[in-house]
Amino acid sequence: MQPPDVDLIEQKRIEDRGFNDFIEEPDETGMQWIKRKEDDSCWFLTKDNKCQIYEVRPAVCRLEPFTIVDYDYENNTVELEPNFPFCEACGGFSEDGTVERAELVKAVQVLIGKILDLTAYDMELPVTDKRVQAEARSRLLRRTAEAADLNL
Repeated sequence: MQPPDVDLIEQKRIEDRGFNDFIEEPDETGMQWIKRKEDDSCWFLTKDNKCQIYEVRPAVCRLEPFTIVDYDYENNTVELEPNFPFCEACGGFSEDGTVERAELVKAVQVLIGKILDLTAYDMELPVTDKRVQAEARSRLLRRTAEAADLNL
């Protein structure tokens, strides 16, 4: 399972809670990832399987237990699927087993925004350019296909 990525805003919120030195060195794309423990669990997961940063967790964690599988930029819709296996401690499920729709929508908006920003940066075009939006969708679909291949 890939560790969650964080942007500067998310990193600052976590640091404001007193946590430091939880970020890996940025990868070749400039993305920053939360460190993993030796057992490959999330840096913020306690021994009793609780998230230490639940209230300020990154957007990708807020989306759990779902993942984005398609982004239809022409109709401004996003397709989600359950993300199995998922980390029950990270969950978007409330104690009664329901999903907070507003929180999911906000997380999706943040994540799609990140994908668009990175794509626009790579293409040296404005984020509103249809070519950026089409390429962002292509990248998302490729990532989804690659993840499906890994789970075979």
